[in-house]
Amino acid sequence: MLPSETADPSLDLLRAFFAASAAARRATRLISGDARVDLVLDGGFAHFTHEDGTADVRHGTSGRPDFTLTLPRAAVERLTLRDTADVGELGVAFFELALERDPALRIRIHLEAPTARLIAHGYLAVVALGGVKVAWWLVKNGIGHPRAALERLRRATGR
Repeated sequence: MLPSETADPSLDLLRAFFAASAAARRATRLISGDARVDLVLDGGFAHFTHEDGTADVRHGTSGRPDFTLTLPRAAVERLTLRDTADVGELGVAFFELALERDPALRIRIHLEAPTARLIAHGYLAVVALGGVKVAWWLVKNGIGHPRAALERLRRATGR
């Protein structure tokens, strides 16, 4: 059974995070207004949007996501309760959760859009904004370039 659209503490945490976090604001300003990310939260479906230059998380699906993130509540808490203005530190925390073995913490990523659309919507620019911290973490984990990370994800999801 899929999660239903109900009140979800994860949705509230994500909304507050994008409104208050300096790192999140810096990272999301690089995202296109056409970008859409669907979210599967413990309490239901939501989506990230960056319309009118403002990051927001809304109930329901976007209809045409670039990718879908499955975010267990513990992962949402780990990301949103971090006290950092450093985009690189936040990026490393996100990627660590994507590789996490514990299903209660693991973020699952399902790419929907072709690579060209992902690049056009600014996602690789956000990875680049993470700078040396993100680049070093990617290299340490066998990913020499952010585009290689996209291709690795695409193979893992069969898209």
